[in-house]
Amino acid sequence: MYEDTVRKYGLIILLSALFFQMVFSEGGIFGYVKLRREITSINTSIAAIEKENILIKNEINRLQNDDQYLEDVVRQKHGFVREGEKVYRIQD
Repeated sequence: MYEDTVRKYGLIILLSALFFQMVFSEGGIFGYVKLRREITSINTSIAAIEKENILIKNEINRLQNDDQYLEDVVRQKHGFVREGEKVYRIQD
């Protein structure tokens, strides 16, 4: 009778300990869910960076191969003018 009680409660304690270990430990279910969220967040960031990278590569390609586009960019960003042109600046 005493051995049955010890076995019963011992088994309950053992199973409870295993359950808490499986759920609450660093490698448990909560840790797994946290890691899955982090992976999803990182994959989203990677996708955004890859899109930005493609846009930058296209911009570089266009600047290297399209002289008219290069001229437009230089004129807009740096205020360059062609020979014989005049620039008028209007201030408010």
